Amino acid sequence: MLRSGARRIRRWDVDGGRRSLLTLAVETSCDDTAVALLSRSDDTDTAPKLLFNERQCSDNRAFRGVHPKVAIQGHHATLAPLVRRALLALPATRSRPDLVAATRGPGLAANLAVGLDVAKGLALAWRVPLLGVHHMQAHALTPRLARALLAGTEAETTTTTTTTTTSASESPAFPFLSLLVSGGHTQLVLSTSLTSHHLIANTVDIAIGNLLDQAARVVLPTDLLDSCPDVMYGRLLEAFAFAPQAGDDDDMAHQHAAFFRPALSRRHEQTAYPSEQPYGWTVGLPFRESRRLAFSFCGIFSQHLASRLCLALVDSEKLSSLVDVANPSPSLPLPGSERRTTVTTLVLAGGVAANRFLLHVLRSTLTARGLPALDIVVPPIHLCTDNAAMIAWAADEMYRAGWETELSALPVPRWPLDPEAGEGIMGVDGWLRRGST
Repeated sequence: MLRSGARRIRRWDVDGGRRSLLTLAVETSCDDTAVALLSRSDDTDTAPKLLFNERQCSDNRAFRGVHPKVAIQGHHATLAPLVRRALLALPATRSRPDLVAATRGPGLAANLAVGLDVAKGLALAWRVPLLGVHHMQAHALTPRLARALLAGTEAETTTTTTTTTTSASESPAFPFLSLLVSGGHTQLVLSTSLTSHHLIANTVDIAIGNLLDQAARVVLPTDLLDSCPDVMYGRLLEAFAFAPQAGDDDDMAHQHAAFFRPALSRRHEQTAYPSEQPYGWTVGLPFRESRRLAFSFCGIFSQHLASRLCLALVDSEKLSSLVDVANPSPSLPLPGSERRTTVTTLVLAGGVAANRFLLHVLRSTLTARGLPALDIVVPPIHLCTDNAAMIAWAADEMYRAGWETELSALPVPRWPLDPEAGEGIMGVDGWLRRGST
């Protein structure tokens, strides 16, 4: 059996007298080709450095959506030049990375294979470990990367001694809730550790990002669609619906508040309100006769094509028994255990996390439904969409936890986070304990 070359690397290279792990990561799960180079010291007082982080999207505009063949061709044409540019960002004292990472799944099988095969070749040539990363795990961990990088930036701009970077790489701390929203996923997940993620609610049909893109193709003027530099039409739809006044950040918040007011109870949440005349249409809301915790978007689109998005994140009656009134944060059962855990953080991650209106819906709804103390953590917009920096960070965390990936590992197009819904992160073949022979 082929194995990674981790046992050949006895210690990480030394940078400034402290050990640092240098990770080269690639991301090719869909139509974005991305490469990043991350340096993270073994010293928790030293902030990580993102030495390189670039992405290029294949040109799918002629198809008004992602065409698998075009996306694969884009990966083949773009990945090698991106890796070459990333290597130019290596520190002068380093000739190679210590770890090579790639998205292993979920995603489009052929697209995943392009990045994983390149990563295998680099790991083999450099005789360094390989780490195959779960794409949605990386999204969930992105706020930890963002806060660690921010702490480093703040430390560089102050002359006073600070210890904020000590905990920044572990913030938000487990456990926390993750709302993972993208073109392929809409999931509410309880994350209790690096590799333990329990699925609370999932979409029963299409993902929210898919709905936004489909609605945008119908609603937006043709000339506006034609002017879009990519096929991220959901982003274009938000800009069209909420056009901000130049230099007025408060204007956007006022528009959001005028358009959406949260329901104060489940009864109000399930009430269908007709639109203003002369249109008079009404959106049929999903799960009106069900207590199921789930998401559904397909009916909203197919019934009216263009309609307001009514998001019900929480079922207040089910959640009320889980809330400590004195400290209103949800207390959720741990998978496979009678114990409960209190969470104080909701991580909003994935491509649709960049949607500021969605953030308004979440914040206002949670406050109205008795959960104002739940801290919503959102990565910077450039880290919400698919990127290789999050892959590098997830690989770094997994490697430090003692894991690497065999060179014989294959892409995993369908890879549920929750072991109760499938394999879970650790249930697929190809994991290898560091140092094993």
